[in-house]
Amino acid sequence: MKRFPILLASLLTATAPILAQNEENVPNRILVTDELGSYTGYVLDRVSGINFGYVEGEVAAKIDLDGYDLSMLDLSITRTPSCEGFKITVIPAVIANQLTNDLQAISYINRYTSDVYYQDFSAAQLTGLELNPDTEYAVMTVGIDRYGCQCDVDKVFFRTDPPEIVGNPHVEITVDETTLTSFTLTFTPNEDVAAYYCVAGEKGTMQSQYDMFAPMFGFTNFNQMIQQWGLQETETTTKTWSSMAPNTEYEVFVAMLDVNGNFAPYEVFEVSTVALGGPGEATVSITLGDYMLTDWWGEMLPSQFITFTPNDQASCYRLGVYRAEAYNEDKEAIIADLCSDPWMPTSNWFFYETLTTDFQIDPQSECVAIAAAKNINGEWGRVTELAFTTPDVVGQAQAYAPAAPSTKVRTRLVPVEKHQLGTIPTMRPRLTPRLK
Repeated sequence: MKRFPILLASLLTATAPILAQNEENVPNRILVTDELGSYTGYVLDRVSGINFGYVEGEVAAKIDLDGYDLSMLDLSITRTPSCEGFKITVIPAVIANQLTNDLQAISYINRYTSDVYYQDFSAAQLTGLELNPDTEYAVMTVGIDRYGCQCDVDKVFFRTDPPEIVGNPHVEITVDETTLTSFTLTFTPNEDVAAYYCVAGEKGTMQSQYDMFAPMFGFTNFNQMIQQWGLQETETTTKTWSSMAPNTEYEVFVAMLDVNGNFAPYEVFEVSTVALGGPGEATVSITLGDYMLTDWWGEMLPSQFITFTPNDQASCYRLGVYRAEAYNEDKEAIIADLCSDPWMPTSNWFFYETLTTDFQIDPQSECVAIAAAKNINGEWGRVTELAFTTPDVVGQAQAYAPAAPSTKVRTRLVPVEKHQLGTIPTMRPRLTPRLK
């Protein structure tokens, strides 16, 4: 180990940018920061030196998994030559898959265990577990070197056995009706189903939603998520999902319990809402309306009303209103954002019908309203741009307090709709117009 006196710290701070000309701002702390942004701090006057050490090779505790059940793992742990000790834990795979580097994994391990083992284990048992059946997990270790540094992570995935299911639980699903924004299904369980849960989501999105919500809500498998947000039933029933998107394929996931309360493998049923639009070019026309004072949460402010009208080829569209200066400076990025799909289902990302709404804009403001639509094949049409300048007087002769200067146009938020049972909660949009 090499030892450097505290003079080194002084030299390092001397080469940094000068923060101020008085001694009050001279650094008096040493902060050692890792790649995650976490740091360990020391009072400079209490540090006698900065030391550097060397450890050869990998510092890890290698896992050899021999077997497992819901309460125990049979395994062997072999430390590398430079590994003095290690920590070990078991976590759901949906969480382990999101730990993209060793520092994240180490942070998670430290959150759930403080025990350190200083020997190898052969044919050992890790007990005290409470695992769920038919669920993927990961057993992880972090190796610790002779300086106490937590170094390399080893990880082994495994899946617990499914439970023994009584009979053959199954729910038959039939489509009763589909519209532009809804579908109605009838569910008929067989005699082996004690209870069932059903939840709907856009086709192909359920996995990403599970990956996002599972760590937050403690889900370890799909059945648990379906149970959390699904409609619970025991007998034949008819259910309607409303406020859905037109021209969209959905998947309905069904989780079923047998007579012993064990989950059978879930089932998936596909259904689509009625198509909207056509294969031609989808466009949106933009028309200016009244410029008048309106109530913005108790304050009367000038508002420019604008109407957005999709043509008959449009299946959905997006819109935006910007101050001209901001739009012209970043036009390419704004249009790219306009003609984009959400990374996961998001409320009010798209609009489908003619919309008239108001935007809070001061008099004599140069602005640009934009909109673009997709046709039934998912192809974006040309972007409609309407440059306009608000009048120098408001339509109603009332006093108002001008809004603070801003590069953005103030936009009404859509009232938050109550979560629809039988669906996964959706993301909220950043800013969207309020339907009038």
